Amino acid sequence: MNMKTPLWRAWLVMLVVVALSPLSLRGQSDTAQISGFIKDPTGAIVPGADVSIRNEATSLERKTQTNASGYFVVVSLPPGFYTVSVQATGFKRYVTTQNKLDANLATTVDVTLEVGTVTETIEVVAAAATVQSETATVGRLIETTQIQNMMLNGRNPIWLAMLKAGVRSGSSTASFSFGLTTAGLSINGGRSQDFVMNFDGAVAVRTRANGTSIGAADVDTVQEIQILTANYNAEYGRSAGGQIRLVTKSGTRDFHGSVYEYFRNDKLDANSWSRNRAGQDRSARRFNQFGYILDGPIYIPGKWNTDRNKLFFLWSQEWVRFRQESTSIQTVPSMAMRTGNFSELLDAANPFFGRVVPVNDPTNNQPFANNVIPAARLSRNGLGFLRSYPEPVPGFLLGRNNFFQTRPTTSLS
Repeated sequence: MNMKTPLWRAWLVMLVVVALSPLSLRGQSDTAQISGFIKDPTGAIVPGADVSIRNEATSLERKTQTNASGYFVVVSLPPGFYTVSVQATGFKRYVTTQNKLDANLATTVDVTLEVGTVTETIEVVAAAATVQSETATVGRLIETTQIQNMMLNGRNPIWLAMLKAGVRSGSSTASFSFGLTTAGLSINGGRSQDFVMNFDGAVAVRTRANGTSIGAADVDTVQEIQILTANYNAEYGRSAGGQIRLVTKSGTRDFHGSVYEYFRNDKLDANSWSRNRAGQDRSARRFNQFGYILDGPIYIPGKWNTDRNKLFFLWSQEWVRFRQESTSIQTVPSMAMRTGNFSELLDAANPFFGRVVPVNDPTNNQPFANNVIPAARLSRNGLGFLRSYPEPVPGFLLGRNNFFQTRPTTSLS
């Protein structure tokens, strides 16, 4: 969003997008389901039991009943943690919390009720890790805590895909891609254009662009990343090499926000070896990556959505300012060479070749006297071309290199 956009217009656009997204984008959403069987202490099925599934972050609640086989299923649930409550006549109420639901990975919650009254409650906290037995998909899930706690150069969440065995990149994680795209990932030896990325179920790879992403999500808005490498279901089409699926966060019933800045400054850095040897101070290198994130419910106190469980928003912006100086150390013709005088090459200890190098006359293949080309033999075009080369730096010699320069570079995003 352009920061000069009137605030009311920005909020209006945001409200329309948030309000319509559950309806128009549901077909592309990385939702999943919770299902299970309800049984009594003897193992017999319990038909007609009331089942309630509540999102612990948004308080959004879905209700159903078990069928004649004691089975229930609730589909199209966004990823998150859920509380499952079960009650039936003649049994104690059963409540299990912290049931984690990942994008496109069904979760099973089987419940065994105990005989008693519904006024009694049995509360259970779900295990932190469960075995995924609903699909044969081979993959890796990068969760919120890993995303938040791992160091990422440029804060590009795509780099986290390399935590999965079989995923590699042609670039080093120490390098910084200002485009913040895919960095040439390869899955199980496939070409970089043979995998597909999705943001909340929508394809995020440019057509005919060798696997390049249309952009990168802000790390603080990413809830989890799925890397699927083999045996994934037919619903994951478009790619034979693998799938990288980013699921973004949604707003919750409570307001949250943060402001951050990550920076690097040459005042805190050591000088490079080459610049230090050349007697030069540290080159400028100043990196600032800053932004904010805000999420919460959309409601009118006392009027609409007072329970704050129907409509939510999440909004974030991030900027990058990268200012640096690039140092180039090279070999250029000496001042004498620029006039056709190559006599210094007759010294076997010359820094350019470390041996005697005669300059021959092309007309007779004999060396020029004292390795000096007569002024009348010099090409005007050649002299003009030679002037495009920079002059050597007086008093500077590093091996055969006699020239260095520092040029500022600024990148903004």
